[in-house]
Amino acid sequence: MDLNGHEAGNGGYSQRKPIAHRVSSTRKPNEFGRLVRLDEVENGIVSGYEVVPGNQADTKSWLPALEHHQECFRKAPEMAAADRGFFSAQNEREAEAMGVKHVVLPGRGQLGEKRRKREKQRWFRRGLHFRAGCEATVAHLKHGFSMLRARYKGERGFQRYVGWSIISKNLFSIARYQEYQRRKPAAKERAACPR
Repeated sequence: MDLNGHEAGNGGYSQRKPIAHRVSSTRKPNEFGRLVRLDEVENGIVSGYEVVPGNQADTKSWLPALEHHQECFRKAPEMAAADRGFFSAQNEREAEAMGVKHVVLPGRGQLGEKRRKREKQRWFRRGLHFRAGCEATVAHLKHGFSMLRARYKGERGFQRYVGWSIISKNLFSIARYQEYQRRKPAAKERAACPR
């Protein structure tokens, strides 16, 4: 299974598993699994996902992710970030036309002077750091919530398994954030009055 366009999972392929697809990867020649696009907002909450059919290019998942965000939150995100696989000039234009103020899509290949200056701006680099933080969500889903290998059978079972894994992860993230908020005033108090 490939989450967020990275690292394909290591499920085996057989004639009995028609939902497993060959996932191309630059590191390993033959891997089988499914691509899952994740949309993450603040505090590690996964706001949307899509089990991508086949092995489609990441560039085709960019606009549906932004449209889903706009549908859920009734506004475009302040910042939208993704990895190099999602980059295209058309994707950048469409995001800006939707009202996204900061589009963080690193360019591929040799960068021109204008592009290089854009990618060195503070807001762009912050967006890259946010996107890099999403890798922790991917790892947490794969290992902490067993998305490395789906246990349900068939296409509907796979969709259900991914959905339940994401719901569980979101509940965990919400609980962790609430615990952090509960402890924050006590930590400030201890810092203000050392013993």
